[in-house]
Amino acid sequence: MDLKASCQHDLSFPFHGRESASVRLAQIQAYVEQQGLDAEYLSSGQATDELENKAATMMGKEAAMWCPTGTMAQGIAARIHAQRCGRNDVLLHPTSHLLIHEENGYREAHGLTASVVGDWEQAMNASLLSAAGCAFVELPQRHNGGLLPSWQQLQALKDEARELELPLHMDGARLWSCRPYYDNRSYAEIADGFDSVYLSLYKDIGAIGGALLVGSDDFIAEARRWRTRLGGLLVEPWPMIFDALRLLDQRLTRMPLLVSNAQTLAQALQHVADLKVIPNPPQVNMFHIQIPVAPDVAQTARDRVAEQTSIWLGKRFWSFEDRSSCSLEVVVGENLLQIPRADLVAAFEVLSQELAALRLENTDNRQ
Repeated sequence: MDLKASCQHDLSFPFHGRESASVRLAQIQAYVEQQGLDAEYLSSGQATDELENKAATMMGKEAAMWCPTGTMAQGIAARIHAQRCGRNDVLLHPTSHLLIHEENGYREAHGLTASVVGDWEQAMNASLLSAAGCAFVELPQRHNGGLLPSWQQLQALKDEARELELPLHMDGARLWSCRPYYDNRSYAEIADGFDSVYLSLYKDIGAIGGALLVGSDDFIAEARRWRTRLGGLLVEPWPMIFDALRLLDQRLTRMPLLVSNAQTLAQALQHVADLKVIPNPPQVNMFHIQIPVAPDVAQTARDRVAEQTSIWLGKRFWSFEDRSSCSLEVVVGENLLQIPRADLVAAFEVLSQELAALRLENTDNRQ
C-alpha cells in the first residue's frame, strides 16, 4: 500500500467524501428513484433542464448550458466573445487556468491570443483592462490562494469593462464559496455585469463531473452549437447531471461553514514557523500555505508528516513564480471537517519541524 493510501486522513482532492464507485452509484440510483427520473439523451431532458434553469436563475442570466468540462466551456466562451468583437485577443491574469492547465487550448483549438495582465499576487482589477476580445476574471483566483477583489474593486472592474465595451467572462469554477466575502450578496449580484459565467460542478459541489456555462439566450444558443462541434454533446451524461442536482443545494447550504472553518484553521496555523498563510485571512474555503523550499523538499517533508501523523497534507506543491519556494493548497471540504483541529495543527507543526530538519541535512551534506 502506498503512503497516501495508508493515511487515516487525506486533505487532497476529492474534498467531499471518498465513496467507492459502487456506493456513489447507489446514491445516484436512490436519488433517481426518489425523484422519479429516467435516462436522458444528448444532454437534454427534465433533469438537464432543471439544472440549467437553476443555474441561470441563480446567476441572474437568461440561459445556461451543461458542458462535460470547464475547459470546453471556457474555450467556447472566449471564442464567442472574441468573434463577436472581431478580435482574437483575450485578457488573462497570470494565474489563469487557461495559461497553466489547458495546454494552450485557447490558441491551439480556438485561434486566440493571450494578453497576460497583472501580478501573480494581486487580484484582477480595473486598471488592468484594455480593449480586447474579452477579459477573463477568475472569482476566486485559485493559484494565489483564493484571492478576490474587494466589492468596490469588482464594481470598478465591471464599470471599466462597460466603458471599454469589453466583454467580461467569469471563471467561476469556485464562485460557490464567494458569497460570505461579499457580505452574502447573491450570486446574481456578483455575476451582474459579466457577459458569461462558467461554474464547476465537481470542485466545491463534489459531483462526479460537468460544468455549466451561463449567459444570454443568444450566447447560450451559439454555445450549444460549439459544444456539438467540439464533441461535447454526450449521448448519456445523465449520471453526472443527476449527481450535480443531488448535491448542489446540500453543498451550497454548508458553504458558509466551510469558509469559516478555513478562516479558523488559517488563524491556528499562522504562527507555525516557515508556513505563511495566503491570503490571510482566507476569503473563501481555500487558502495556500507558502513554504520557503523547493517542491521536492516540501514533498519529502510531507511524506515524513504522513508517516508520523497518518495525515496526508496534499498531492502537490505548486511552484510557478519562484522555484525556491512553493505553496500547498488547503481546501476545506467535508473531509477536512472530520479531522480534529488539534490533529491538523499538529500535522502542520510536524511539517515545520521536518522542513527544518531537511535544511540541516542539506547543509551537512554540502560540508
